[in-house]
Amino acid sequence: MRKELKGNLGLFLVCAEITKRNLIALPTSRNTKGIDLIILDDETNRSVGLQVKCSDRNEYPVINSYWDNYKKEIQRKIISPFVFVDISDISNINNPKYFILSREETINVLTEVIEQYIARYLQKKNQTRDEVIRERKKAGKKKDVWVIKQELIKKYEGKWDTVLNILKKKSLTSGCT
Repeated sequence: MRKELKGNLGLFLVCAEITKRNLIALPTSRNTKGIDLIILDDETNRSVGLQVKCSDRNEYPVINSYWDNYKKEIQRKIISPFVFVDISDISNINNPKYFILSREETINVLTEVIEQYIARYLQKKNQTRDEVIRERKKAGKKKDVWVIKQELIKKYEGKWDTVLNILKKKSLTSGCT
């Protein structure tokens, strides 16, 4: 399946799950950075944005960045909760797996992934981070694509309350986002 079709499939599967929970799911235009879907509670007029990532490979590309600015890029690009949709069992497409993480949980998992990768790389090369950054810049290296593997987010499977609780908290403290 083509990448863009997987993305659409994941988005509409999440829309269906949100609708089952008596909430309104509003997909954004595909050029909206950081938010693929807005969930609206029409009783309270409160909303929350979601980022959706869909994969058939048990891993999800999340962001790309250079080594020297990945923390800044994470803060800039991870602006909402994430729903990771596993469609690796395409024969059972009516029962995909959903992994739902708050913004903070996504940031924490991704930061850990990047820091572990960098530590292994530095150990293998027997270099410091600064040496590697200078070397990579000099070589004109492209940004690294940072991926979250499904095994790291297993504990978040089916945790729809993560998003629903965010919506409830907003209804107690603030207006529509």
